[in-house]
Amino acid sequence: MQFLKRHMLTVAFVAITFLVVVTGTTSAVVRYYGWFGVPKPTPHVTTTRHSGNSLPLPDGQDWAQYRFDLSGTGMNPEGYISAKNVSQLVEQWTINPHLAFGSTPAIVNGVVYVPAGNSLFALDLMTGERIWQFNGAPQTRGIISSSVAVDPGAHLAYYGTPDAHVYAVNMLTGTAVWNIQLGNPEAGAYIWSSPLLVNGKVYIGLASRNDNPCVRGGVFALDAATGKIAWMHYTVGAGALCGSVWSSLIANPAAHEVIATTGNPCLSSQSDEQQDSFVAMDWDTGTTHWQYTALEQDDCDCDFGQGPVDFTYHGQEYLVAGNKGGVVYAVTPLPGRHSVQLAWSLKIAKPGFLGYGGIFQPPTYSDGKVFIAGGPTPDGSCKQGALYAFQADTGKVLWHLCTLGQVLSPTSTTGDVLFVEQGGVLIAYESATGRELWRAEQHSEFWGGVSISRGHVLIGSVSGILYSYSFPEMPKHPPSGGLLPGVPPYLG
Repeated sequence: MQFLKRHMLTVAFVAITFLVVVTGTTSAVVRYYGWFGVPKPTPHVTTTRHSGNSLPLPDGQDWAQYRFDLSGTGMNPEGYISAKNVSQLVEQWTINPHLAFGSTPAIVNGVVYVPAGNSLFALDLMTGERIWQFNGAPQTRGIISSSVAVDPGAHLAYYGTPDAHVYAVNMLTGTAVWNIQLGNPEAGAYIWSSPLLVNGKVYIGLASRNDNPCVRGGVFALDAATGKIAWMHYTVGAGALCGSVWSSLIANPAAHEVIATTGNPCLSSQSDEQQDSFVAMDWDTGTTHWQYTALEQDDCDCDFGQGPVDFTYHGQEYLVAGNKGGVVYAVTPLPGRHSVQLAWSLKIAKPGFLGYGGIFQPPTYSDGKVFIAGGPTPDGSCKQGALYAFQADTGKVLWHLCTLGQVLSPTSTTGDVLFVEQGGVLIAYESATGRELWRAEQHSEFWGGVSISRGHVLIGSVSGILYSYSFPEMPKHPPSGGLLPGVPPYLG
């Protein structure tokens, strides 16, 4: 994932028999032999969306892109999971292959789309059963960290790969529609970024493999139907090798903008173009609308490894992102949107690489609060890292707490519940107070984030396990008042 620049984690894979346990009311056990194993010459295709064992699909909202919506909020407000009932979540099923999950699952119309190994899998949300499998080119440079973006109208699912390819796969058949290579992996080109799907285009960043070697970073806009390059926006001039776009983009449709955060100068310490910056681009042409450079001089590799969140609070637009220097920046566009100004900033972590400091996840936003986690705190009070809730317009700390490990996985929220993966434990907090409401012990490492859809919470680990949590019995519609039938309110 883009946040792992210069800190690639070692993943040991063990050959195991593939066992999927589906818990809940059906208590069924399903075995998959060779499910993620030796790639098949052609994708497995099913003629129906679900198998005969599929359970009724609840109503709800889809998690169709990396951070749920175009603004990157990471919030699904569909109404199933609340502070009153989150304590009733149970593990519904797990998929336990021996290939890593490095991205956030997409969930559309009851189907989960998630890459693992060199493949993209479509799974039944209710049971975990495989629907189809698409096998792309073998990935020898790293784990796929690019989350899937789904266009249900065009029946296409998009994602990027470590060898700098972008794939479009037919959602109905599991076959490739197009793929395009955006850079030369032999020269260091690498895609950590997740695609952003809007305006009939797929927007994605190009970076290097941990600045070894450095590459010329940029943003590509691809025609969603054909994969043809609509425009390229490089963050530095021709001949320069820096300014990687590790992050995933967000969009402001009203302004016809896509927005990225960018990498360091790489071969020097001077951010003299669009390095270490927020950069807003016209989504039709790629021309720069505005930029905000956080660091004019970067001697510490303290660039942005994850993208921003965009929201409007009390009539004012804000964009917030954190960098590897451990600083959270909030900027506001000025009238005319040709420039921005700093609204507030706060240092929450020591500078450094993963495990030593920095911020390696995007912010989450809900109801006037910004949530973000970083590494060990500057005052040493949280030696593994800390999670913060800020007042959106001022940066005032509403609450903070020490985490069990540095948070890498993007957090997600239902509004009043915040899900945070940390140190191999998934914890649900009350968004307003930081009070712990629920936890699930997983003893795994996570790069991808939490996705929430139709009362289900999904997350995949680099050790090769995809987890699904939900309620023992799911109603067809979200409960009024946040309570499921027969489920008592949380009394902790």
